[in-house]
Amino acid sequence: MLPTQFVVADSFRAPTCAWCAGNRGIEYVTPPDAPVYSAVSGEVTFAGSVAGVNYVVVRGLDGVLVTHGRLESFQVHAGDRVTSGFRIGTSSGGLYIGVRRSGVYLNPTTCSPATKNPSGLRPRAVLVPIHSHGP
Repeated sequence: MLPTQFVVADSFRAPTCAWCAGNRGIEYVTPPDAPVYSAVSGEVTFAGSVAGVNYVVVRGLDGVLVTHGRLESFQVHAGDRVTSGFRIGTSSGGLYIGVRRSGVYLNPTTCSPATKNPSGLRPRAVLVPIHSHGP
């Protein structure tokens, strides 16, 4: 869950291959020490540091994995159960949110809260033209 004052610093850019460059989530500019809340209800599968950066990963009830990264601190541990909106930590002045389903990274902006979906995320349909004749 993100307060409305968080500004997008770097948008989702799907890589063209598994090892290719891209941004597999969204990077936000946040106030330092801003509270960070779980985007989904489920089980914490990872809470720790990777290359000096703190991350918390929550597996939603339907298997979606949501990564909350660039945390200053976190208050949860692997195996903890959390609900959507549960405070999991604080930001470091930036926040990364990534979403994966079955190993495929999804654009977090195409996922929105849904009360009928146990994970709290629901893919949103986006119409894309298949023929382009100008801007």
